[in-house]
Amino acid sequence: MKGFLTIGAILLGAAAPEATAFQPARSAPSFLADSRQTTSPVVRRMAEEEAAAETEEPAADDVEAFLSSNYPEFHSLLSKNPGLFNEIADASNGYTLFVPSAAAFADLGEKKLRQIEDPRNLETAQKLGLYHVISTEPVSSMRLRTEDYTKPRPKDGSPQPLTIGGVATMGGEVPVGRKKSGGFLGFGAKEDGSIVVGPEASIVQSNNIGKSIVHEVDAFVSPIVLWRYFDQLQIGRF
Repeated sequence: MKGFLTIGAILLGAAAPEATAFQPARSAPSFLADSRQTTSPVVRRMAEEEAAAETEEPAADDVEAFLSSNYPEFHSLLSKNPGLFNEIADASNGYTLFVPSAAAFADLGEKKLRQIEDPRNLETAQKLGLYHVISTEPVSSMRLRTEDYTKPRPKDGSPQPLTIGGVATMGGEVPVGRKKSGGFLGFGAKEDGSIVVGPEASIVQSNNIGKSIVHEVDAFVSPIVLWRYFDQLQIGRF
């Protein structure tokens, strides 16, 4: 509201008010009433958005309902952690989810999908889901791809280094970098402009839900080595 009053004052040619509690006048002067009717639509929209941000509190189950409707596979995976949705809903600043798409689940293949649902793999499946949750803050895609210009530009022509090299999820640290292309057998590859979270996941789209952010990704962000713990149950079966 203070920002709105300051902008409104500038448009009226008046001095900006001091940072004190606003006390509405009992009867507004006629010239002030006229100026309110001619206030810029941009200013009015800013005031409306600010008022909505101050008063609207999203329901705790908004994100869970969104996942259930749009990403049922991932919702089922996170649901293997009892009480997780209630826990992250208590985050005062919001949280971040990296949600593998339906295609990312399909790309796992039948074997890995069966392993995720195997009751003997419950603990590992829980860990898999937690690697996709940042419970402490919302991290936007813009923040993930912000470049660090305090570091020298790479001499090989690669893009500028990123300010974030990784994120701390509930499962553990997940690296953030750029996709590499070219080279041979992993050697000589150069970074391009695409941002990669985890081994090879790219953000497809992002959704702001309340204070939280849901990133749809085209692959899992969890470490590849985690699948070895699923594979241990295959020993001796054949």
